[in-house]
Amino acid sequence: MQLVQLQKRCAVGKESIIFPERESRTLEFKAELLNFEKLVKTCIALANGAGGQIIIGVEDQTRRIIGITDKDRDRLYDEFPNSLYDSVSPTLLAQIYEKRIGEQSVLIIQIPPNLKKPYFMKTEGFPKGVYVRVGTSTRRASQDYVEDLVREGNRLNFDEEIVLQDMDILSQELIKQFYGKSVSIKKMLSDRVIILSSVDQEIYHPTVMGVLFFTENPHLYLSEASVICTCFQGDKGRDIIQTQEMTGPINKLAEDSLKLVVSWISRDYKLHGAHLKGEALIPEEALREAIINALIHRKYSVPGAVKISIYEHHLDVFSPGCFPGLVDLGNLGDGTTFLRNPHITRMAHRMGLVEKMGSGIRLIFDSCMEAHVKQPVYQEGSDAVKITFYFEPIFQEKQSEEEVIFSLIKVRGKLSIQDVMASLGISRNTATRKLNKFIKEKRIIREGSGPSVRYRCLEAIESEDKK
Repeated sequence: MQLVQLQKRCAVGKESIIFPERESRTLEFKAELLNFEKLVKTCIALANGAGGQIIIGVEDQTRRIIGITDKDRDRLYDEFPNSLYDSVSPTLLAQIYEKRIGEQSVLIIQIPPNLKKPYFMKTEGFPKGVYVRVGTSTRRASQDYVEDLVREGNRLNFDEEIVLQDMDILSQELIKQFYGKSVSIKKMLSDRVIILSSVDQEIYHPTVMGVLFFTENPHLYLSEASVICTCFQGDKGRDIIQTQEMTGPINKLAEDSLKLVVSWISRDYKLHGAHLKGEALIPEEALREAIINALIHRKYSVPGAVKISIYEHHLDVFSPGCFPGLVDLGNLGDGTTFLRNPHITRMAHRMGLVEKMGSGIRLIFDSCMEAHVKQPVYQEGSDAVKITFYFEPIFQEKQSEEEVIFSLIKVRGKLSIQDVMASLGISRNTATRKLNKFIKEKRIIREGSGPSVRYRCLEAIESEDKK
């Protein structure tokens, strides 16, 4: 978050100022400076991720800004930089500065994105002293996570790692379908489909990416290369109606999984009362994008399949691995891109599975909005990401245009004037007039300027601040 705009965005109550952002993988609150050891571990965790900020003087549960004491200020400026320098390997430096918000001051420890991963606590050694951010918590890294950090520090990616099998497991038919007559060992090496053996320079082995795209049964060599689709009774996930494990190369796996899920939700679930004019419960475009995202951006070093769970009123797509790099819940859909599996992603793009980098989540949100379906929700777990699609419209068919606009803003959180125009098929002048009416009635607020103008629901903002 840009702290230069912090004071303008804080919610001011009668007795306190509430910090506008919540804790995340890149943001940690501390009410006071208790001990340096925990603080150092959090710095290590942020450095092993995408960097971030530790803000001292903010209560973590309430987000209430309580400020800092002179004692904490002096300790942080005078003692902490040396403690961080002496405690962490490789050397980790932080920027420390102060920010005044209203009548209070907070101290910010800024940890930039780092390339020398993994960082660890010297007194605990490696790998025990490696810490990572899991959601809003700082935890000791698992062995799999440490291996990922080592690869990242060495500028290597899991999708280009060797699979100790002969090249014979690659399907000549699939290779010819993609490369045509131009196929060659040199080209496949360049594309990271195959790799030279480290033992014998005359032997080639397939890579993880090569297996995922160019073998008929990738799950025989990579147990994670599958999708498990399960249909449950009710919304609790206890009684299974039917389940099926899907396998095959990524492009076929995505297509087959989509067809199966669409057939299940179209056949087994119907809306009563409110309806969506005969369209599917979930826009097929959005569901396809969610499945493809799960397959190409998941962490393949984490055991387990991609899972799609269908319930009476919603559908979940579960992808192993938390958000990569700079991507988090706070910037979803804004075009931020970080490729955990760059070779898989590029091959998917060349095969037509991915149209444009960084546009997938935005496409999911936009297609649901255009279909007047409740906006899906992303959640990040300990080492997994889940997107939930809801089987319900965001407004009734008989609502007025004004009611529809207000419903859209409440569900989406914020909306541009282009969103309103596209959703209702109205002109800019009409959309502006209706939005200005809501502003005058103090139901929404306008933020930003020029093309970045967005409209937000005041009721939703006030509800968030009370949490």
